[in-house]
Amino acid sequence: GSARPRRGQIRTRRCVGIASGGVLASLPALWCNHPSRVADAAYKPVQLVRAARCGLAVPRTVITNDPVPARTFTRSGATVTKLVGGMAIDEEGVRKNVYTSRVTEADLADLRGIEHTTHLFQRWVPKAREARVIVIGEHISAAAITAGTAATHVDYRIDYSALSYAPVTPPAEVVSATRLLMAEFGLVYGALDFVITPSGEWVLLEINPTGQYGFVENATGAPLTAQLADLLAGAGR
Repeated sequence: GSARPRRGQIRTRRCVGIASGGVLASLPALWCNHPSRVADAAYKPVQLVRAARCGLAVPRTVITNDPVPARTFTRSGATVTKLVGGMAIDEEGVRKNVYTSRVTEADLADLRGIEHTTHLFQRWVPKAREARVIVIGEHISAAAITAGTAATHVDYRIDYSALSYAPVTPPAEVVSATRLLMAEFGLVYGALDFVITPSGEWVLLEINPTGQYGFVENATGAPLTAQLADLLAGAGR
């Protein structure tokens, strides 16, 4: 009996969201970023293809719900798996974070249920450090991230207290390719996550059009908040 009212509430919220979002999106204003551009940039497969086209190194990746290519790819080299989108799932009414994890032989021995949804398998990239690059208009700043535990070496989001930060300067070719990627997506703000390999290569993992920048500002002293304010204030002049 309660299912029908609940469906009505969901429909009402969607209608309100479409109406209010549509009105706001139609305004001739600078968005940081425009909702449509954020939606476009949310697709990880699109990110990887466009990043490679712009000249950035990206990891080899397989997206599948078939156990055969999943096993074949994983057994050809060290591999991690991660969510195709976001970092959380709802399980029995409880919101749970799902972090990047190494794929083991034990995982491959039992892939029951893999066919029910799409999975992302990605070649493990050896890490010396990681880096978050923040783009605000024409400004680019970056902080290197060093993991202090085995778990955060795989996914630093597991424990922020185990991390240390330092300013880092991306190579010129990474900067130019990053600018191209931002233009490809029509973004004026972006947070990009890179692996810095032991040989010094920068490999892009993803671009987040709404990613955090506070720890980069703290680590580097770059005036990111002021840059963002200037970008928005300057749009009206």
